Amino acid sequence: MATKSELQEMVQELEKAFNETVCESDRIAEVLADIKASGYDVMLALEVTVGVTAEQRSAGETPKRSEQPVTRNGELLLTGEDREFLHGLRIGD
Repeated sequence: MATKSELQEMVQELEKAFNETVCESDRIAEVLADIKASGYDVMLALEVTVGVTAEQRSAGETPKRSEQPVTRNGELLLTGEDREFLHGLRIGD
């Protein structure tokens, strides 16, 4: 299990990855440009809340190794559920 400081660092990386993903979204850029073209200034503020709890394991049970959510080159790995959620927010493809 990661230490508290390691966990905080991972959560910060997750927040950074989410922010970068939103900022790089072509769809969001299109909508913002449309709003600006209509004569309005736009301020976009999103809040990301990440909740983390320790897994409950039976005595002697070894933790499951999970796939890393971010690759070494910084690419965020998304599940189908993640993509569905972002699509519902009109973020991404």
